[in-house]
This record gives sequence, C-alpha cells and structure tokens, in this order.
Amino acid sequence: MRTKTSMLLIVALSVATVCWAATPENDIPQISVSGTAVTQTVPDVIQWSITITDENKDLQEAKRNSDAKMAAILTLARELGVRPEDLQTGYLNANREYNQDERGRRLDFKGFSVRRGVTLKQRDLKRFDEYLTKLVSSAEMEVSFSFDSSRMTDLRWETRLKALKAAKEKAEAMAKVVDATAGKVIRIEEPLPPEGRYGGGAYGSFANTSFADPQAARPADVAQGTFAPGAIEVKVTVNAIFELESRRD
Repeated sequence: MRTKTSMLLIVALSVATVCWAATPENDIPQISVSGTAVTQTVPDVIQWSITITDENKDLQEAKRNSDAKMAAILTLARELGVRPEDLQTGYLNANREYNQDERGRRLDFKGFSVRRGVTLKQRDLKRFDEYLTKLVSSAEMEVSFSFDSSRMTDLRWETRLKALKAAKEKAEAMAKVVDATAGKVIRIEEPLPPEGRYGGGAYGSFANTSFADPQAARPADVAQGTFAPGAIEVKVTVNAIFELESRRD
C-alpha cells in the first residue's frame, strides 16, 4: 500500500509539471508598454534639512558642542512656531577622523567627528526669508531646502492611475495596428524613479560657515522679498504587460 501511494504521488507531480510547462507566461502573445503621467501643483510646504558637525580630539567635548548647537536649533524652531510634528531630530554619527597623506593613506589621529541632522517643515511660504536668515545665524550648520506639497501622497495616487490609463490606451492603439486587441493585464509594475524621487520643484543649499550674508547665496530665481517657488510636479511611470488577442469581427 505504501508503494502504491508513492507511485500515485509521483504521477500526480509529473502531470502538474507537464501542465505548467505547457502554458508558461512567455508562450502567451503579449504586448509590453509603459505609461507616464505628470501632475503639477503649487507647493505649500518647504522642507528644511539641517546638518551640524563638530570635531574635537575629546569625544565628550565634541558631543557637548553638538548638544549646544542642537539646543539653539530647537529653541529657534519654537520661536518660529514650528509644530512639534513638523520637527524631527534625525541621526547622530560619531566617527574617528585621521589625517591623510597625498596618496590618501591614513596617518595620525585627527579627532572625533560628531554629525547630527534635523529636519523641519515650514508651512507659511511667505516667511522663507525669515526662516533662512535665522537658521543660518543660529549656529554653524549646513542648510538645504526643497519644496513639497501636503497633498503629495494623494497626488502620487492620482498620477499613478493616470499613468496606468495611459499605458492601457497605448497598448490598445498599438494592438489595433496589427489587427489585435489588448486583453487582460498580465503584469503591472512601477519602477522607482532616479534616486527614489517622484519629482519636485526648486531646491537649494547653504552653509553659514562659507559666507557672511545669507542673501548673497540665494539662487537666481529666488528674489529678495518676492519669493515665488512656482509649481512642482509629480511624475510617475508604470510598466504593464497585456495579453494580445486576435480581433473578433
């Protein structure tokens, strides 16, 4: 009885394998297309990214200096009226640094480097000059900004569906030329855009250790007193594969 059961199991597996091999996905006539959609919107949020770095041969001293700068930034954020949910203290890295020769080989110990990051959101775009001036004046730091929308998640969903619709329309138009139709979908995927970005508007970066006047480093399209960020865009591309069916008259 045990031998008979084993033989039945082997036969069943063999049949399943043959059925699977007889109808692989690649044997189905198909059409592969991509669809892209772009949605533009006016930004209503500025995302500020702040980095502070302190170096000292004494790790505790470097940490104390970093803490003092962080405290100044947090105090400034409260003065600017930044909401608690719009303020996030990020990473803290402490590394040993060494001097190097002209060939990049490590030499003697230089000191400890303590690096920390902070991000905050500005929801009143008219106060851009105020934020920039106070941030670069509060402590030695690197500052960068980018524009965003509070509706970004919804906009990505809407744009994603538009891209899929564009892919479907493209497949139907191409199939019609060869006297066929685009049937049911086989696969849909959304490749990540370069650097994982979905699009965006203007951005900039500043370091208050490299210039005295923060207005001097302003990008050309950011005029003093007349801040106009323009529109930002959300761009999504969707790849889709459809069955290619013969047209039925």
